[in-house]
Amino acid sequence: MAISRRSDSLPMYADDTEIARAILGPGRAAEWKALAVVLEREGLPPRDPLMGGRYWPGVQAWFAKRPAPAASIIGLTAPVRRPASASDGEEANRAPGLKWRRGHTAAYWVARADLVKKGFKPSTVRIHFDPADPFHAAKIAAKCRVLQAEMLAWQRDGGAPRVGAFDGTFRSLIRIYQMERSSPFHRLRERSRTFYLYGFRLLDQVIGSARVDAVNGADIRRLYEDLRTPKPLTKKQREQGLTTAPDRMRRAYAAIQMLRVVVNYGRTLKLDACCVLGDVLANMGFEGLKRRESRITYEQVRAFCSAAHAAGRPSMALGITLQFDLGMRQRDVIGEWVTDKTPAQPGIVFAGMRWADGLTFGHITGTVLRKKTSKTGKVVEHDLAQLPDTLAELERIPPLRRIGPLVLNEETGLPYKRRVYAKWFRIIARAAGIPDEVWSMDARAGAVTEALDAGAQPLDVMNAAGHTQLSTTQGYDRGMLKKTSRVAQLRVASRKRTIDKQEGGDTA
Repeated sequence: MAISRRSDSLPMYADDTEIARAILGPGRAAEWKALAVVLEREGLPPRDPLMGGRYWPGVQAWFAKRPAPAASIIGLTAPVRRPASASDGEEANRAPGLKWRRGHTAAYWVARADLVKKGFKPSTVRIHFDPADPFHAAKIAAKCRVLQAEMLAWQRDGGAPRVGAFDGTFRSLIRIYQMERSSPFHRLRERSRTFYLYGFRLLDQVIGSARVDAVNGADIRRLYEDLRTPKPLTKKQREQGLTTAPDRMRRAYAAIQMLRVVVNYGRTLKLDACCVLGDVLANMGFEGLKRRESRITYEQVRAFCSAAHAAGRPSMALGITLQFDLGMRQRDVIGEWVTDKTPAQPGIVFAGMRWADGLTFGHITGTVLRKKTSKTGKVVEHDLAQLPDTLAELERIPPLRRIGPLVLNEETGLPYKRRVYAKWFRIIARAAGIPDEVWSMDARAGAVTEALDAGAQPLDVMNAAGHTQLSTTQGYDRGMLKKTSRVAQLRVASRKRTIDKQEGGDTA
């Protein structure tokens, strides 16, 4: 391991960032954190907690006396796959927690099951490596030892999250955002957290090892364009006559959104690299996800309900009617299943998950339904006496069942899971002749559009839908043609009145 000529300019007690650049060079500096864990066991001088760095002359002297390169000590020449001669005990000592999958070609670090049950996260970490890299085995082993040490430190600290120091890379910034107690990540709803984790995994794969201070706007633009590039056409797509695959816009959008999130969080921690990159991102615009244009019509709702009853799924008929008549989000109607963090509290709990936010019979008093919406917290009220279709579906529920959630899965007797509800919606919608581009969530857009087309005041529609801003309500309006036609008719009628008045005046 050679030391670069920059080493003469290092202070007596140098931090690991400076040492990494001096020893490995800027291109491999991110590898130092994992290698240092291994080298300290061989005698590399540790960081002095008082001075805040390693004694640089001692580091140089240690490397000068080191008898052999790392390859002969920690097995850098291991093959791509797990060595057939290596016993489980030997591999556990070299790379604790390492598990091979997919025919020993995919490496994972797996945390101890007893600590995972106590709350340790992450439970599993995919270790990416380049099979062509002759040092890949050592890097995998070093990564496992780092993760194992963090897990054991978490155990020693009684379960307190450990947030390592920012080492300049996006990977460490993402980790800090996820683990720091003050991070907004811990206040996210479960579904939002799923989207965040998807974006973080994507970021980690494409730029995790890159340094934040080495990335500029051009790099980010290239990253965005690469991520949205379509995949090659599959055989099935070619058979369907497609000539180009669709853009992977959701993928690119998720990566850029999460990049903004972690960089802005780094700015709150006064990390210089994040402050600079945050200013760059603030002046960059990217094409976002396209707004949906589909909506469900009243005729489609009635056809759906007929098909749902024919299929023995009255719960689906009630669910879509509530979404359409009340203009509510699907989540506010059927609820959602989230990780149970309050096991001692009453409620509907199954397999470690708790049901929350859905409509229950407790929300109905007489004929008035009153509920706080899950997204904005705004309370909406609806008089069910004015909604005959909803009343008809509710009347189908036997009196003894009129307690608890309104919409229950006939198979389980429990509220629907989101994916199961979506599956049954598509099955019944196809039976009812509803196009596949129309989704369950489009019932809300159908409700808003029908109300505005009927002449309802926009502010009244906003309140009925539980929105806090009129612009949000207008975003759900799919009746643009009818409204532009109405405007055109009014303008033409106005012109005609003006012309008639002028002609009448000339005649006079």
